[in-house]
Amino acid sequence: MEGSTPGSLSTDKKKSTIRQTAFVFLFAAAYLIWISLLFVGHLVLYEYELTPSPLANSKRVFPQSSDVQLAHGRQNIVMFLHPSCPCSEASVDEFHELMRAGEKDSVGTVVFYMPPEKEPEWSLAPIVQRVKRIRNVTIEYDTDGSRAETFGVTTSGHVLIYDGRGILQFTGGITGSRGHTGENHYFDLAKQCILARRAKYTTTPVFGCALRAVL
Repeated sequence: MEGSTPGSLSTDKKKSTIRQTAFVFLFAAAYLIWISLLFVGHLVLYEYELTPSPLANSKRVFPQSSDVQLAHGRQNIVMFLHPSCPCSEASVDEFHELMRAGEKDSVGTVVFYMPPEKEPEWSLAPIVQRVKRIRNVTIEYDTDGSRAETFGVTTSGHVLIYDGRGILQFTGGITGSRGHTGENHYFDLAKQCILARRAKYTTTPVFGCALRAVL
């Protein structure tokens, strides 16, 4: 049997080196693509978290036609929520802190979007049960979105603060971004309205789902 010639060995070695180089190049390219996609994904998610929903035209005076009752002489904190919105937990965290800040002089109402066909399921949701345990808070169900419309609200997590005369002091969100709990400027503004009682009109962005979009 004939042995391999030096020329053929050199050629085989070159081919092997080329294959190894190509493999390393493809692996590096795939890794860079994966890192790029991961970065873009995080960037998109970060941008989404910091992008507020469109702010609706809230009523500057407490709507008399609403089923929600105005507590005269006290701060009225009204929040609209969708039970299935993933951002609602953070909104409830901040709402609870807001109620604690104004516990002696404030009453709260949380209006849950609650279509009749979803009530058996959504009314038992942990977030609904959690709100029930907050002191001085009443829960209302908005079966068709009409209550939210009466107040000019379209987004879950939207908070309205009316003074004891029914004049709107604050409208907007109280979380710093979507689904994030903790100290933030928007909560501080709402708290200032509670403590000042007759504060100047304040608006903040709302980070949440459209009330009638999540089913």
